[in-house]
Amino acid sequence: MENAEKAVVLLKEQGLHISTAESLTGGMLASCIVDVSGASEVFEEGYVTYSDAVKHKVLGVNEADLKEYTAVSSVAARQMAEGTAKLSGSDITVATTGYAGPGAAEDGTPAGTVYICVYYKGKTDVRKYCFKGNRNEVRRDTVQEALKLVCYLLEP
Repeated sequence: MENAEKAVVLLKEQGLHISTAESLTGGMLASCIVDVSGASEVFEEGYVTYSDAVKHKVLGVNEADLKEYTAVSSVAARQMAEGTAKLSGSDITVATTGYAGPGAAEDGTPAGTVYICVYYKGKTDVRKYCFKGNRNEVRRDTVQEALKLVCYLLEP
């Protein structure tokens, strides 16, 4: 069973709802979830907050933290997931932020640097990844890892 299908099944079985906050994946995570039949029973809403200004305005990510740590950080990922939980009221939220490339970012952050945060039961789990490949491969790998994390947290 594919990760998105597994996540939807686990969410249904447990009567839980999920929402997403995406930066580098640009809606790909939400799309992957809603591609699964029955996702309407568990998917609440998704936010694509590509710019720092929108991360702050919509999700409440602290402007000073964005300046100090950048959007490609565990700090930003955590605040994105927590902000999504506050806005949506969902049981579980997933945030993705990172730098897909090509080439390194202006601050030297290597392409493929990604942070994924899952908020569940009042706690956050933030993980850093360093994916290889082109821009779209990094984005796809991010989505798959995010879904794996959701499944891991929900498996009995």
